[in-house]
Amino acid sequence: FWLKCCIEVESEAFSPQQCPYIVMRRSKTVAVSTSNADLDFSVVEFTSHDDSVLTYLGKHCKESKWRISLGPDSKLMEVKISVDKQIASSPEVSVMCDEEQVFPEGNVRKSKLTGDFEWEKPFRGALKGLNVKDYFLVRPAYLSHEEWFTATLTEQKEANLFKAILQMPDGHGGFNGVEHDVALENVKEAGGKRVPATLTHRCLKLFIPRDHPLDAVLKIDGEAMTHFFARPTPPLLNGSPSRSTVTFKVSKDRKEIKTDVGHSVFSHFKNSEPRSVSSKAEELNHSWIFQAGPFAEHSIVISKQKLASHLIKLEVDGTVLVESGPEEIESRDGLWECPFRLVGERIVEWEVYESDGDGGTLDTTGKVIEKETYSHECTVRIDLSQKDLISAKLFINESIFQDLPEAGTPNEAPINIDERGLQALGLKVPYKIAKDAAIPATGFMAKINKAMKTAEQAAPTDFFGLFGSCCSATSVVGDDHIDLKAAAPAMPQ
Repeated sequence: FWLKCCIEVESEAFSPQQCPYIVMRRSKTVAVSTSNADLDFSVVEFTSHDDSVLTYLGKHCKESKWRISLGPDSKLMEVKISVDKQIASSPEVSVMCDEEQVFPEGNVRKSKLTGDFEWEKPFRGALKGLNVKDYFLVRPAYLSHEEWFTATLTEQKEANLFKAILQMPDGHGGFNGVEHDVALENVKEAGGKRVPATLTHRCLKLFIPRDHPLDAVLKIDGEAMTHFFARPTPPLLNGSPSRSTVTFKVSKDRKEIKTDVGHSVFSHFKNSEPRSVSSKAEELNHSWIFQAGPFAEHSIVISKQKLASHLIKLEVDGTVLVESGPEEIESRDGLWECPFRLVGERIVEWEVYESDGDGGTLDTTGKVIEKETYSHECTVRIDLSQKDLISAKLFINESIFQDLPEAGTPNEAPINIDERGLQALGLKVPYKIAKDAAIPATGFMAKINKAMKTAEQAAPTDFFGLFGSCCSATSVVGDDHIDLKAAAPAMPQ
């Protein structure tokens, strides 16, 4: 069957009559250029078995199953189709979604198709650009005039409410990251036409051609879902995420910043370079272990039951990702080839003393979370002309496993530096405004508001529009009687 997942915005629904059956035949696996930020779904398990593997199916039967992670909350959905071709001219079909029978209706377990079958299920996707640095512009609700600041949205708290880190003027011609909660209505994309940010709505579509129900293919946006195999990095540990965070603790005067890892570990954390640990090759089994960062060790295992068999099981971190023949995953001729991605979030957590929003430092502390999405492209390739698995190859980011640098365990002291030393690591301490802080009507932010209006009135036409397009955030402007460099900074230095 054909399960198609697509974004529909004022478009016509798919009509099988508009598309000849030939376009539903499988195409060979190709590279997919979908951005990490756009990918809010993945296949975490795919199996395709016939009666030679699952005896309970009965002769001439086949079962295909997909487990799919959907949306920003990674909700799992299972879709399963069974086809019974004991009577070749009249195959019987059953379709299940999360243990609920979709076809046939009623108490009948399976039934013949009287026509092509279609079924769809919509779901809400993630916000495009979430966790992508400086992808958005945000308008703070408390400013008395409309002004937009470059921002990174780091977390979706509710349907239309997000955590964001805004690049705010520091009073010295530079910018500091300041965490705010922002409504979606005050967010737009920073690039291109600067369109308002919107949540995507996707739709799962199932199409089963009556005459060829065994030709099962799952699609999304025109690409087969076999191009979207993925697992988390670091791997889950007993069902829970492994460590993916480095925490920096900042003193109240911001002169001491420390964490529990050393410089080389933090560098490996930032670049997530794959490094080899070990491998083992046998006739019916081949395994690899590698690091994808200091806290992410992954195991990849392929196996089969008989030398002559082309049914391959691929396990990632102890659980099955794929178990099928080469045709079901659209491998190139003569190969069993499975591309998949390891997708994760790199999190830097800052424990800082909170600000009152007008330059004062409070005695309370809070956390600012900076997230960055990243992935590793992996491919397992087996030459089917070789009966055993000894010559199987694993590629990570186009590098063969044998060429990866070897993993090591550094012996080093934890990082303990000041702000200048931190900048050498490519980092800058953000600020966090206290949750109950009221932005005052007087003080530095009020001076910015007043001076901005005065400067706009005095400046040549379109001057500020031009300046804003050159600088990705608003520059600091003092009031009528205050020297910019002498003005008290919006945030403590």
